[in-house]
Amino acid sequence: MTSFSRRDFLKKAVIGTAGITIVPNSVLGKSFGHTSPSDKLNIAGIGVGGVGSRNLANMETENIVALCDVDWGYAANMFNK
Repeated sequence: MTSFSRRDFLKKAVIGTAGITIVPNSVLGKSFGHTSPSDKLNIAGIGVGGVGSRNLANMETENIVALCDVDWGYAANMFNK
């Protein structure tokens, strides 16, 4: 029976982990239209009632995580959207 040292185990574990984490996008589904979470931006919109609403409309494909405006009535349409 061969001995399996701790050093051999760590080498194989690092190689296996690197092989799993360094994978091209085509393997993960990019060619099928899937976008990985790391390819999207998290966006917080400030002043979204006026010009900010048009800017956010151009970024609808990203993750919009927060919206802010001092006039809730003026920005209500964007908050609801």
